[in-house]
Amino acid sequence: MTDRPKAKPSHEPSQDLTDAQAAMDEAWKVYEEKRHAYRKAIADELRASGISHAKMAALTSYTEETVRHIAREYKVPPKRKPTVRPLKD
Repeated sequence: MTDRPKAKPSHEPSQDLTDAQAAMDEAWKVYEEKRHAYRKAIADELRASGISHAKMAALTSYTEETVRHIAREYKVPPKRKPTVRPLKD
């Protein structure tokens, strides 16, 4: 399957639109930086305090499952050993 040639836009965006897009791009970048900093702070708190994912979820705007994903992402060791063995040893 061949790609269709890209048509040249028939309209040149205004400076207002270009400026607004640049502002949105910058706001998104700042948001992502703050979101990652917040998630790292949660992981650091889990590691330092040893509280459960459920208790951390109650302190934050995240669900317990999201806190669990953050802990895995930042390699926070679990509070207890897994209770299920692998099928093959």
